[in-house]
Amino acid sequence: MRIIDSMRDFIIYWKDYSGKNPEEVFHGWINNYASRYPELLIFEAAYWRDLDRLQAEIMRVLGRIDAVIHDLIEAWMTTLQSLEDVYSAASRRLGFPREPIFAIYVGSGWKSRWIASILDEAALFIDLGALATLKWIDQRDVRGVLAFGLGQLRQAMERGGAERYAELEENPYFRLYSQGLAQFLEKLILAEDSWHGIAEEDWAEECRRRMGELAASYLDGARKGLVDQFYSPYQSVKGLSFAGRYLGYELIRKLSESRMGLNQLLGISESEVVKISKEFLERLSGR
Repeated sequence: MRIIDSMRDFIIYWKDYSGKNPEEVFHGWINNYASRYPELLIFEAAYWRDLDRLQAEIMRVLGRIDAVIHDLIEAWMTTLQSLEDVYSAASRRLGFPREPIFAIYVGSGWKSRWIASILDEAALFIDLGALATLKWIDQRDVRGVLAFGLGQLRQAMERGGAERYAELEENPYFRLYSQGLAQFLEKLILAEDSWHGIAEEDWAEECRRRMGELAASYLDGARKGLVDQFYSPYQSVKGLSFAGRYLGYELIRKLSESRMGLNQLLGISESEVVKISKEFLERLSGR
């Protein structure tokens, strides 16, 4: 297991730039912090695909750092304490063909996908800024984030790499499957009923009760290519956050119960994934 831990350099950078104007803070983030870890900067730029958007997202996180600095440090310590155990469990259950890299840093916050490649090697990027601002800092949430990310990473290895996986996820139906499988693998890795980032006690029950309604909404969003609200912690559908993760998980659970094993779930063709996902939503919605 290889770890790139940039947190000490971030603290040094932040001591110098805390309280300065946003433009200075952003350029300091690039020149005095991220430039020491170019793979982090490449990942952020590739994810947002636009410098202005990257700056806005970085500043959305950095603008709150002073208020959440203790949460940031707690997220860092919890990540370091949890990483080896979670990866060991993931290795046993998922059988990684290659050892991944873990990059710990402070960036633009929550993303639906925290995986990429570093010099053609698979990597999981753990953005402590996201964990701190979302208050995902206890062991339950941090372990869940790590397991979910490793689930995405294992899929990417099977699908031709992180960049190819990102392209596939642009299809709303593939994304339903892949996010659902990552959630299924989170539970498999941790061997418990783990749903990271969910605070509401009756959330799963409410999602289950309204599956048909959620599926109909997803189909409508998929036709327009607009399904981000089904996966974002900052948005909701019918008052429910992470509705896409729940629907996708239910799809994978049903496939698993039909005796489809892990290798089959990971290796099913992209065209079949899209077909299965769409048919699943149509059945649920009655369309």
